[in-house]
Amino acid sequence: MSIEHDTEENIPVVSPLDKDFTLGNLSRMANAGLIIGITLTVGGNIVSGNMISGKEYMESIADTLENINEQGDTLATLYRSYSSNIYDGSDESERVEFVHLKDAIIFQGTVRHQVGLWRGRINAVDGYSFGCMG
Repeated sequence: MSIEHDTEENIPVVSPLDKDFTLGNLSRMANAGLIIGITLTVGGNIVSGNMISGKEYMESIADTLENINEQGDTLATLYRSYSSNIYDGSDESERVEFVHLKDAIIFQGTVRHQVGLWRGRINAVDGYSFGCMG
């Protein structure tokens, strides 16, 4: 959230949020090693799982793709480079735009999809609560 001041009356003016800064902070803490159960509302669907770091997400995707075939190995190498280049601990890697989940389940009405790994834009999340839905 950004707060600017009206120059004439010095009244704070709050601009609309483009993303939830509290969820962004949780994602930043996940990137530092915190694993926390969370349930998100995204576009009318519910997504629930354990929030993990972007690095763990990229490494897990690489592990899944590795040794399937040549294309899988190529993609695994690509995801490992994302892991080491994007989530390298630098100040730029502290800018978070995505939330990453493992053991993720997407609930669409009465249908439940166990997707394992899930990645979504923080600014696409409508709301969240702590804890996983089973």
